Amino acid sequence: MGVSDLKRKTVKGFFWSFLESLFSQGQGIIFGIFLARMLSPREFGLIGMITIFISIAQVFVDSGLSQSLIRKQNCSTYDYSTIFWVNLAIGLVCYIIIWAAAPLIAGFYDKPELVSLTRVTALAIIIGSVTLIQQTILTKDVDFKTITKSSVSGTFVSGVSSLLLAYFGFGVWSLVWRTIINQVVRSAVLWNQNRWWPKFYCSRLILKDHFAFGSNILFISIVAAFYKNFYNLIIGKNYSDTVLGYYTNADQYSLMPSSTISSITNKVSYPVLSEMQNDNELLKASINKLITTVMYISFVIMFGLAAIAKPLFIIILGEKWLPSVVMFQALCIAYAITPMHVINHNIMKIKGRSDLFLKTEIIKYLIFTPLLILGAFYGITVLIAGIVLFYWIGYLVNAIYSKRLIGYSIIAQSLDFLPVMGIAIVPALLTWSLGTLFSFSNILLLSIQIILYPGLVLLLSVLFRIPAFFEIKQILTNKFTVANIVKTINKS
Repeated sequence: MGVSDLKRKTVKGFFWSFLESLFSQGQGIIFGIFLARMLSPREFGLIGMITIFISIAQVFVDSGLSQSLIRKQNCSTYDYSTIFWVNLAIGLVCYIIIWAAAPLIAGFYDKPELVSLTRVTALAIIIGSVTLIQQTILTKDVDFKTITKSSVSGTFVSGVSSLLLAYFGFGVWSLVWRTIINQVVRSAVLWNQNRWWPKFYCSRLILKDHFAFGSNILFISIVAAFYKNFYNLIIGKNYSDTVLGYYTNADQYSLMPSSTISSITNKVSYPVLSEMQNDNELLKASINKLITTVMYISFVIMFGLAAIAKPLFIIILGEKWLPSVVMFQALCIAYAITPMHVINHNIMKIKGRSDLFLKTEIIKYLIFTPLLILGAFYGITVLIAGIVLFYWIGYLVNAIYSKRLIGYSIIAQSLDFLPVMGIAIVPALLTWSLGTLFSFSNILLLSIQIILYPGLVLLLSVLFRIPAFFEIKQILTNKFTVANIVKTINKS
């Protein structure tokens, strides 16, 4: 495939992934705001208590096999069928285990209501297991138009349903059914649109081939899911369900923009860059451009949100969520660097070195363990500080082998994104300082901040001739005219 074809696929993929994020995440934020006003922090905390168990089960269902399918350049229907039945079998086993363990989970937290909450929420595991291959096939084909339809439909239907349930007094169950309905609708749309059906075929040799690559990713994903959700376990056990509710919402709203950026970067760049896996110079040049553009977007959005967090939370969510503000600000700083994790992970996966992926993740989590222990004993503030350190130190660990694989060192990567980081930090600090220096009303303060921050970013980007700014400007002006949007939609 030529460079022009790769660029076309990349732009098309980013276009549809952007639309998915805009509508799906946008809806998610809106529905989440209404739910946060209708429900209490305690009810969000109850869901947070069982998140670790559902998340780890979902990792087992995937088992790293979807990543192997995407990386393999010529997959047959036998590859897809084999992995489909394996995913389904693992999903059923995981559900049975969680169903049986529900009383133990409830006993650990001393919350009897968690038995039924856990058993119903875990149904999402089975639904996800029959959906995974459809999404993998579409991702491999860079068909994010169909994925966008499923995601937007699922978010809307589940969001409306959860609001109705909350209005009629179903409390925490409105959050449970939001998850289930979202999965059901997404799955229905994907199966209807893709029209791929599995054969009654399962090959041990095919499974062995994919598992050889996916096993390391499976182990990494399990550890990552465990550590990511272990915060919930510590907070829920050592503090209270209310404190966990504050953290859960802070994490949810800081993770939404970050995960959107990282997800788009991963979904689009991994299949496209995989086609360059044998050309290191082209691969390095493409990743260099990807870093400067993606990190510009990440830093500007995440630092900006941290700067305006206090009036934003008070106005949108209400005074009862004020304790979440500092957590949210710290997590925004932590998650701002996550696209660099994704990019360096993809370098290893593209080169078929999932063993290095595994090695760096083990090192990273060995570093994090002492920080996690300190957080368990010395309070939520120390725990949040440990999370920030983990993500930024973790980037350095993930980037260790990129020089060996494609000649792209940690220093070179850092020098590529530090200028765009500076463009975001200075305006963010100036914007945040308004709230500490002046006694404006929250509405007036937020109004000033949302004008000041982007204005300063724009000014500095132009003054210092930041290439990423002009690249994004060109893409937006060329691609997102009405004519081009209609043309892209019709051709996709």
